[in-house]
Amino acid sequence: MAPVVENLTVVTVRLTVRTAHPRLADWDLATGDLLATEPVPGLADLITPNVTGPQISLGIRRALLDGVPLDAVLRLRARLGSQGDLLAEPHPAQGDFAVVQP
Repeated sequence: MAPVVENLTVVTVRLTVRTAHPRLADWDLATGDLLATEPVPGLADLITPNVTGPQISLGIRRALLDGVPLDAVLRLRARLGSQGDLLAEPHPAQGDFAVVQP
């Protein structure tokens, strides 16, 4: 089994589609246009080198998306999970999850 690599990346995405996450209860699968990525100091950025197109999908805890409309821009921190999916921090610190309404 490969060792777990602590990783975290700041992701900015314009939300275009939102559905229930297929595996995680109380999470949504958010898909959108990737606008930017930034490394988090001291942690590996495993997202940026694995982006293969202009859109990404990532799991976001449903409570964080309450009232967020499509076309909103989200700025959050996410990691590459052990099963290869992208997951936003479930309980971000103040300032680590922001929504810009359309």
